[in-house]
Amino acid sequence: MDLGLEIDSKETAANVRRFWTHGINRYLYQAGLHRNQLKSPTLSLAGGGGSTGNHAEDKIINGMESMRMCRCIRDTLENCEPLTYQIISAVYIEGLKDWQMADKLCYSSSQYQYIKRGCMCEFAERFEGFERRYGFDEDDQVKLVQKIGL
Repeated sequence: MDLGLEIDSKETAANVRRFWTHGINRYLYQAGLHRNQLKSPTLSLAGGGGSTGNHAEDKIINGMESMRMCRCIRDTLENCEPLTYQIISAVYIEGLKDWQMADKLCYSSSQYQYIKRGCMCEFAERFEGFERRYGFDEDDQVKLVQKIGL
């Protein structure tokens, strides 16, 4: 019995893709980090950016919040299944093209897209839990889109 609780995998995957291609940049920039540091187990609070200017305290607070979000993203990614970690890391952190990743995994283009969509949905579901753990109160950085019951 479908209670309308299933997620819309296409829309959810699109939200995750937007997050990884555009939304994450704000957190990385404010934390003074680079994408490749999301894979590092030694994410440092030091960051790389300075905090000079009229609003130094605000910049420090924003940087700390951004660092916390980056940790949340890293922990979510590391908590994913190995294939999800591999695909998201390769495509969104290392910059491989989808066709390169499909070749690397020996999948056809359509197989790969189907599997990648599932991986994106897994990331979104896990991220929702990590957002709560990190106290972002469902900040909805990556939205799970529910299927609308007919």
